[in-house]
Amino acid sequence: MANLIPDLPASLKPIKDYLVKAIQMDKIDPVVAHYCRVYACETGLQIRDKSDKSTIEFLMPLLDRLEKEKQSMGPIEDPKMQIELMALKIFTKADNQYYACKADVNTVKGFRASATLMEVCKIWGDLAPDIAEKYKYAKVKAAEIFKAVQEGRVAMPPEQGTGQGEGIPEGEEESDDDMP
Repeated sequence: MANLIPDLPASLKPIKDYLVKAIQMDKIDPVVAHYCRVYACETGLQIRDKSDKSTIEFLMPLLDRLEKEKQSMGPIEDPKMQIELMALKIFTKADNQYYACKADVNTVKGFRASATLMEVCKIWGDLAPDIAEKYKYAKVKAAEIFKAVQEGRVAMPPEQGTGQGEGIPEGEEESDDDMP
């Protein structure tokens, strides 16, 4: 992929994924794109190298753009929900590919994209427990599948319906002590 953010100072490299996701989302969902930029900008302001003038030179036009976008969009009803829904849509598609034993580089991209969008929701504070769980799962699965693809193997999901009970290793029996 061509460098979509050519002037990004080195100290702002951690915000690149959010800016790239914003560019990708511009035509799909401008609200999601806007908040990807908001998160990138807020993070950039926190992590920037204050001795590097290029960081503020990069962030100021981004702040200006955010103001213009905010004015042109007007009031937005529940932007967090919009971002979560987009993240969950992408997450579900990637997870379905994984469980269909069809995980590939696109599955990795899907899990990473969903995790990126879930992280953007941190603008409004801690993630809801179910979103936080999916965020961690997406990060782990993206890494596992990427490693499998690099090694030339198919990432296999855990077996379903083995009769052993979920989470019980084969050969061990479920005891009544485990029952609620």
